[in-house]
Amino acid sequence: MLGICLLLLFFYLLAIFTLPERIHRRFLFTSTFLFGIICVLTPVVTSQDIFSYVIYARMAIIYHLNPLTATPLAIPNDPAYPHLYWIDQPSAYGPTWILLTCALQWLVNLSGYTDIRNVALMIVFLRLLGLAAHLGSVWLVWTIGGELQQKQGRISSRTRMQAALAFAWNPLLLFEACVNVHNDTIMLFFILLAIWSLVRQTPRRSVTYALTTIMLALATALKVNIVLLVPGFFLFLWTQPQRWRLLSGMLAVYMLSLLTLYLPFWQGGAILKLLSVNPGTYRNINSIAEFLSRLINSLAHFVGAPVAEEIGSPAENILHTLSLVFFLGSYGLLCWLALFSSLRLTTPIRMIRWMTLAWFLYCVLGTPWFWPWYAITFFGLFALLAMVDRDLWQKQPFLHSFSLSVSVPIFAFSLLSLYCFYTWVPYSTMIPGIDGFRWAYLRGLWTWGVLLIPLGSLALQRRSARLEA
Repeated sequence: MLGICLLLLFFYLLAIFTLPERIHRRFLFTSTFLFGIICVLTPVVTSQDIFSYVIYARMAIIYHLNPLTATPLAIPNDPAYPHLYWIDQPSAYGPTWILLTCALQWLVNLSGYTDIRNVALMIVFLRLLGLAAHLGSVWLVWTIGGELQQKQGRISSRTRMQAALAFAWNPLLLFEACVNVHNDTIMLFFILLAIWSLVRQTPRRSVTYALTTIMLALATALKVNIVLLVPGFFLFLWTQPQRWRLLSGMLAVYMLSLLTLYLPFWQGGAILKLLSVNPGTYRNINSIAEFLSRLINSLAHFVGAPVAEEIGSPAENILHTLSLVFFLGSYGLLCWLALFSSLRLTTPIRMIRWMTLAWFLYCVLGTPWFWPWYAITFFGLFALLAMVDRDLWQKQPFLHSFSLSVSVPIFAFSLLSLYCFYTWVPYSTMIPGIDGFRWAYLRGLWTWGVLLIPLGSLALQRRSARLEA
């Protein structure tokens, strides 16, 4: 698996640095569609979440249960049930996702297949939905990037094509959209729709802002953690004329949209139970917090302490809390700078930069329970910045601009290769000399170690500047 990932990385980097001047837009979309179809027909998954999507949709359409309050334990005889990992919690995703998957399940039911065959057919429908969302996001990245380049007065066809190609052909994004069908792909589509409606700006700005707000509400009602990006939009509105009227009006639209979406599933507040059973609220995985907590537990056992619990050890709880505290501090500083400093979000481009950094901080610190598909939103936002900020990078020394261009694709592959740690050998064998520390526990360090590339280049750049001085 690691060898395959390295080969993909080589050809991916070769493509995004050599093809942009040789291809056109039609080739970009056609090739992405073909790659997506290959993924749709791949008969494996690396995550069981897709079966959760299937069973929650079946709960609503076939069994007439509320998937936001009922658990799969209510339907243990369903054909999808044996494939589930999470059987004792309601859907962790909001009404936007439930409505989309229920519509697909309704279409599957129209086909007349038996229940057992419906599971496979539903998976194909979900994968086609993921492919459509990815292609839609590619179109939005292409369109928004062109609009932003025109507003800046720095039009570069090569930069635009390179950024769009890097996003469209990103194997991690294709894999998560068309194989595992993680709904972060659909969430990114709504976020890009919100940015697109803001960037194109119709003559009636109130309509533009209302459309952006509704798209953000749909994204929030799909996966609630996207609410972290919403303040970026309101901080942008803060810099516009008649800001109090705009802020109050758009906040009302946002809350009303969420209320409309959640009300049919509310069931007397039972929906809030999910907050107490979601593992992301107390567990660490694939993060620096997990690596440190596992290492501390192993070293403590080495010096004679009792063997720590696999789940819920004191080290895990403390580092989970510390990670969240560091994130909240960083996020609060980011909001303060956007509100009171010269870095105010006066333009859509500044808002996109703020959102990109905010989501990256969330991935690094704000979610000690981390999985590769959480970064899908980051790659979509970064693709827009790559179209408008590449000229700024070129003004930097070569090493720094090269690291920014290469480190993000390498980051994508560190996330894709994370699945290698879940194969049998690294997951079942221990590192010699560290009792109880599996090779798989290096996954958090592997994922985020790629950050050393741009940080190292910046350190070399500053050292060189000091030597010249």
